[in-house]
Amino acid sequence: MRGLLRAAFAVGGLTAAVKLVALLKDSLVAAQFGNGAALDAFLLALVVPTFLISVAAGTLPAALTPAYIAQREHRGAASATLLAGAVLRQSYRWLLALSGLAAVASALFAWIPGAQLHAETRAILPMLALVLAPFTLLQGVCSAWSGLLAAEGAYSASAFAPIAQPLGVALAIALVPHPTVWTMVAGLLVGTLAQAAWLAWALRRRGLSIRGIAMAHVPHDERAALTDALARVRVQYLPAVAGAILMSATTLVDQTMAAWLPVGSVSALGYGTKVSSVLMTVGAMALSTTLLPHLSALVARAEWTALRELERRLRWLLLGTTIPVTIVLVLVSTPIVQLLFERGAFSTVETATVSRVQAAYLLQVPGHLLGILYVRLISALQANRLLTIGSAINLVVNIGLNVVFMRQYGVAGIALSTAAVYAVSCVYLAVVAHRRLRMAEVESRRVEAHTSPTPVSHTPEAPCASAA
Repeated sequence: MRGLLRAAFAVGGLTAAVKLVALLKDSLVAAQFGNGAALDAFLLALVVPTFLISVAAGTLPAALTPAYIAQREHRGAASATLLAGAVLRQSYRWLLALSGLAAVASALFAWIPGAQLHAETRAILPMLALVLAPFTLLQGVCSAWSGLLAAEGAYSASAFAPIAQPLGVALAIALVPHPTVWTMVAGLLVGTLAQAAWLAWALRRRGLSIRGIAMAHVPHDERAALTDALARVRVQYLPAVAGAILMSATTLVDQTMAAWLPVGSVSALGYGTKVSSVLMTVGAMALSTTLLPHLSALVARAEWTALRELERRLRWLLLGTTIPVTIVLVLVSTPIVQLLFERGAFSTVETATVSRVQAAYLLQVPGHLLGILYVRLISALQANRLLTIGSAINLVVNIGLNVVFMRQYGVAGIALSTAAVYAVSCVYLAVVAHRRLRMAEVESRRVEAHTSPTPVSHTPEAPCASAA
């Protein structure tokens, strides 16, 4: 437990540094662009790429890490490395295809039926979508590489590398005399390229190839085992992708429905997520990055008692820390927005709107972070199909509550709906995770009972004979 917490705090600290740089970048963006039409276009151009990266590359560790660690436990490090290389090679192909899909889909946002988009937003959105196509490929590769580094225990490298993106945007805005939205695009692409270079170097240091491995180059005696391991990864990956599509669709739905509200609502929704995003990203990275390898190792070794005790202690630790922090931040939401954003083109009118959105978004923090614990436990137990069912429930609840709350609270109602969705999700995940854990424990004991040697006699020589 102590080793896990030390690793989690280290990852959390590095992630916090990344988010602080991101907040600095957001402050510069707010002063330069406010809630303008150009910023709306930039944010809308990133909705689909972010969505596709989340569902395609972000879910890869949930499928790969348990299989990778089981392969390493039972067949050795060389066999696990072959599995990782084969998975990476396959992932590059569909990431390239997704880049083109993201560009086309993002351009279509300019013609959302009923959207109250500014003429400038509609004019530049298609070109932004095309120029940002490489971002989808680069960020997807970074997500895949980060997951592999985390499985190897290299938490620091995967946690700190994302600082390159906000740093690139911040430097571009600060150094260019008259920055435009294209300045942000250039900074984002350069920063993402730097992130990929850092992760590639970290992988090479650990003897892992970034090129991937073709099955034709796998030793003949390893092919059967590798084929079985790849099949296990695919079985877990598909439901993880389906679940992520449904869960990430809530963000896509929120952004789309915000476009139905008055001009500037999409930007207000984006600004309102910044503080809650810091808390959730720091907490989620600390938990997700360190928990999945640790839980997967406990499952691979069938250490059920230790697994239950770890879950219980982490549950109360998360509730005891996130609830008080959330209450305090909700109470001081307006001063936070004033401090971070109210300058230049960002006026007191924007502060009033964004502070309400931010307060509502902060309510999701406890449910979101506690849910991460159970998501990782379910993935470690290789039961990702349960996440698909939960994500479908979340999407339905989110759409329904958006419609209800938007009418009464405007754009802040979308944030309030998100908080309610995470509360419902956390309850579902806790219930199914405990149920799946009991089933895995029963199955493990049944297999152990059938494979244990049966003593042939009660003589002192029997144990030696049995061992022989």
